[in-house]
Amino acid sequence: MLVGLDLENIDDIDVLTKMLKLTYSNEDWLPMIDIADKLYKETCVIYFYQREQAEEGRRVYKGVHERSLLYYFGFSQLAKGISLQKQGRYPESRDCISKYQDLSWLDKTSVLDNKIIEDFRVYAIGNTYTLDLLEGKEESLPDYIEHIKSTKTDALELLAGIITILEAALKNNFVIDWVLEEFSYSLNELKKAYFDNPIKIRYFTEYLYLFSLYNFKQKDYSVAIQNTLEALAVSVTLKDNTAFKKMVVLFEAFREHATQEQEQSYRLQLKTILEGVLTDEKNISFIDFHSNSN
Repeated sequence: MLVGLDLENIDDIDVLTKMLKLTYSNEDWLPMIDIADKLYKETCVIYFYQREQAEEGRRVYKGVHERSLLYYFGFSQLAKGISLQKQGRYPESRDCISKYQDLSWLDKTSVLDNKIIEDFRVYAIGNTYTLDLLEGKEESLPDYIEHIKSTKTDALELLAGIITILEAALKNNFVIDWVLEEFSYSLNELKKAYFDNPIKIRYFTEYLYLFSLYNFKQKDYSVAIQNTLEALAVSVTLKDNTAFKKMVVLFEAFREHATQEQEQSYRLQLKTILEGVLTDEKNISFIDFHSNSN
């Protein structure tokens, strides 16, 4: 968690964007708001300075940022909206959506700007459905499913959609077996995918966690525990410490429902992890610890 964050002297919008992605990966929802506000402010400074230069007929300073300014405007509000949503502050999250659902009022300076505008318009539709579902409006679910299908989502967007549906189901007691069945092929294919950045990893492991939690809530204990064990292994492979902690807590909470074989698998996983930690960091053998405990 980012404690005592000082943003005063940070004006690099790419650095702020990376900080937002990091806080999302670590589920640091509160710092996300401050960073998002700072990103929006610094983007405004650059944007209006460029407009002033253009209006005065001077050479426009383009800056050294990696993306179009439209992206930073949209992403700052998207990230802030997600943070507010995760905190249950739904009306404020809707306000953020209203700020990126139509970015066409901004000056376009590259051929990619129209695509950026369209991407954020689609995100706004999806995130509006997200808030509807989290507020208990189950009647929005079929429309949301159609939205996911119609946008030809990639792996990341599909995971975001399924996470939303699982969160809404857990919060409002929806039964979504038909949804999971409808996307079962795509979700199973994701287990074979290679996730190469923290955001994708975070989405994937969060899906596995919520899927296990949903199965527990449906009292399908055997499947839920098996999914938890698989997710625990994935969290270690992908080095997602946040997910690892969640999976351990989840298994311990429902440990009484585990079979002897599942218990053994869990202990073996933890032993393997501890061996790795001790070998890599301290060059200490786990066997020595185990022997000395008798």
